[in-house]
Amino acid sequence: MFDPFIEPLRGTAAQTLIIALLMLSLLDVLFGTANAMFVAHDFSSHKFREGLIRKLSNLGLMCMADIIDAMLLSGIDLGFQPIFLVVGVSLALMEVWSLLEIYAEMHPEISESDWYKMLLRSKEGLHAD
Repeated sequence: MFDPFIEPLRGTAAQTLIIALLMLSLLDVLFGTANAMFVAHDFSSHKFREGLIRKLSNLGLMCMADIIDAMLLSGIDLGFQPIFLVVGVSLALMEVWSLLEIYAEMHPEISESDWYKMLLRSKEGLHAD
């Protein structure tokens, strides 16, 4: 009954993506907490809860992508889950972005570097109306 939802997750690409997302999320939480406590001196349990809720919503989004892929691919074996992989890679890039932002806050000299300015411009471009 649940096999269409579980079978695609047994693939190497899906497992690698899940582990990478978990590791990136953990690093984001650890670095964000360290930055808030020791650099910004502004640790707020409210902000921490918001961050954890965001991480849980990312997990929910991955589950939704798996469900959609299972519905679309039920009976059709492409060997991969297109929606799951796209959503997972997008979330992984968001985590990397977040880690780079935290790193720049912890090391203010980074914020003047060309690569960091390019990162901010590209992020602003994604959120432009």
